[in-house]
Amino acid sequence: LAVCPTVITLALALLYPAATANAWTRLLLPWQNVPRYTFAEFQPISDRLVVPHGESFKFTATLAENSLTHPGRGVVQLGLQPEVAANLRDGRYEFELPSQIEAGRMEVSIGDYRQTIDVEPRLRPELTNVTAEFALPDYLGLPEKQTRDVRGGILSLVNGSRVELTATASRELTCAQVDGTIRLPRGGKITSPEFTVDGARRVEFQWTDEFGLAGKEPFVVSLAGHDDEAPSLIVEDLPRHKVVLDSEVLTFKIRARDDFGIKAVGIEWKGVESPIMKSPAEGERLLSAGGNDKESLDVNGTFSAKLLGIEPQQVNVRVYAEDYLPGRPRVYSPPHTFYVLTAEQHAIWITEKMSQWHRQALEVRDRELQLYETNKQIREMSQDELDLPDTRRRIESQANGERANGRRLSNLSASGEELVKQAMRNPEIGVGHLEKWAEMLQILKDISSNRMPSVADLLKQAAQSPALAQNDAKKSPPAVGQVRATGQGKGSKPPDEEQKPKQPVPAVVDMESSQQPASKKAEEQTPEEKANGKPSLGLAQTTLMGTGAKNQSCPAGQKIEEAVERQQDLLAEFEKIADELNRVLANLEGSTLLKRLKAASRMQYKIGGRIGDQLKETFGVKAEIVEGAPRKVLDELAGQENKASIDVSFIMDDMQSYFERRHFVKFKSVLEEMRQEDVIGSLRQLGDDVRKENGMSIAQCDFWSDTLDRWAEDLVDPAKGGT
Repeated sequence: LAVCPTVITLALALLYPAATANAWTRLLLPWQNVPRYTFAEFQPISDRLVVPHGESFKFTATLAENSLTHPGRGVVQLGLQPEVAANLRDGRYEFELPSQIEAGRMEVSIGDYRQTIDVEPRLRPELTNVTAEFALPDYLGLPEKQTRDVRGGILSLVNGSRVELTATASRELTCAQVDGTIRLPRGGKITSPEFTVDGARRVEFQWTDEFGLAGKEPFVVSLAGHDDEAPSLIVEDLPRHKVVLDSEVLTFKIRARDDFGIKAVGIEWKGVESPIMKSPAEGERLLSAGGNDKESLDVNGTFSAKLLGIEPQQVNVRVYAEDYLPGRPRVYSPPHTFYVLTAEQHAIWITEKMSQWHRQALEVRDRELQLYETNKQIREMSQDELDLPDTRRRIESQANGERANGRRLSNLSASGEELVKQAMRNPEIGVGHLEKWAEMLQILKDISSNRMPSVADLLKQAAQSPALAQNDAKKSPPAVGQVRATGQGKGSKPPDEEQKPKQPVPAVVDMESSQQPASKKAEEQTPEEKANGKPSLGLAQTTLMGTGAKNQSCPAGQKIEEAVERQQDLLAEFEKIADELNRVLANLEGSTLLKRLKAASRMQYKIGGRIGDQLKETFGVKAEIVEGAPRKVLDELAGQENKASIDVSFIMDDMQSYFERRHFVKFKSVLEEMRQEDVIGSLRQLGDDVRKENGMSIAQCDFWSDTLDRWAEDLVDPAKGGT
């Protein structure tokens, strides 16, 4: 009875058909709680099945190993939906069921196996937050950990950082994996192990909630590791090339940027090697210290050769910035080359630059004179010649030349102003000279910006002015009126009506006679031939026969005449300025000649000292045997002596020119003594003897140093009253 209650029930129903169903039901009640046995046995299947909401799902029933039967086909039915069948494969029945959004009951029927399962659709668990907690490398000095939201799936960190990722799900989780490694979740949180960033990598999260639902897709964080970038550096207001006084102070701004903090900002300098510099300047100075948390740093810097202990020389200055990466070299700005000069050297340089500027100004004046002469030639042309196309093109070319020369003078004025600013920093240059020079520059600026453009505009108007109509007796219009002009009071016959040209517009003109003698040219012309221009109908006019020829110039001629007059005034002003500039420059050159001789004297003294430094290895040794660094130094010093001879030659030439302008006797006497001593040839010979006779070369350098210094002092009068 316990084994087969269904069979017994059927047998009783057949034997006693009159029995009611309720009676048989009451009869079989004792057996309803008896365990049911089937021939098809399955692995345990839960009575509750949670499936993804709105997604198709699979239901799998797996036969137990001890199952007596293996049905070839099974059927499930979910609510009132059509049945879904599945065949036996590898001991399993896999049913493909449609998506569900409401709960229901699913009937399972496989062979003699029956089971009812409650199906509950639920949304999949999703990640609501993903954060990264990281610590930067130790060398950056930022020990505190930082947190960053990485829900976008991308995280960029500097190599060497230590990072830990944490993902939070929408419900409690039972299991999770990070990069395939099982991680025990804490509630709804998954935490990855801490790892060090080194290049690019991917971190993958997978999770399953308490209902057995997994995320639809794994969540991947793309981690990009990059190197610590070098700092960037911008230097403002510091010129790339500049001549500066040793006492001058240059101010500039520095803008430094780095992704993880600026450590320091400063400047360093290094002198350019030269034969006369025993030890070129070299050093550095810190301008500002940074900090681990200072990603940007703005610094105001200064440079002063005297304050930094830099002697007059050519020096290269660079600004540097450092960050905290160990072993990284400094980041430098492009080199800034400064020519550090003393006040005397700077005065010499200013004078040379002003001389060059003066020569350029004279070139502009000469060009203006050429344009002026050409304009005068054009002015002398007749009306017919001015109307020729070639002449108009020539006038156009003159206008363009005038504008170009004006621009050249404008640029020259700007460079002259810059020279004055440079000279104002030097106390060795007289203020009166600079004031006079500045006044002349203002006049030149007015000439270039106003006068020369006005001349060019007049020439342009002359080139574009309309040509005058040609006189033609045959085309003269008819005249209505009496012609009484007869030369000496004699009447003239009225013109023949048949010979009058027919014109639609007559001219109403009365020409009166005159008691004055008329010129032959006027007598030979008829009134119609003298008429000029196209007739037009207007009021009656009365003309008087004159004794001279009619003077009517064309518009082009008038513009040319006006342009020549303005250009003449412009050149007269230019000449006055040139004379003033000559006097100022002569005074500057006079004081500069003394400074140049003093500088040549100091140069000989330095060369002698450098030769003395090499005596230990070169004294008494033949020039052919000397090698290495001493040989190189001696060759360079020989070249310096040759250059010194050329410099002294230029000084003598300038002294001669200065004497011809000012006629100072002291300059003549010093110049004659320099020629008698043959200083140029002696210095050139000294350049050859440096390699051969070191001791004698030192004595020669000392001699010429003293002699040049004495000549410099001979150029001026002795001091009086302590002045």
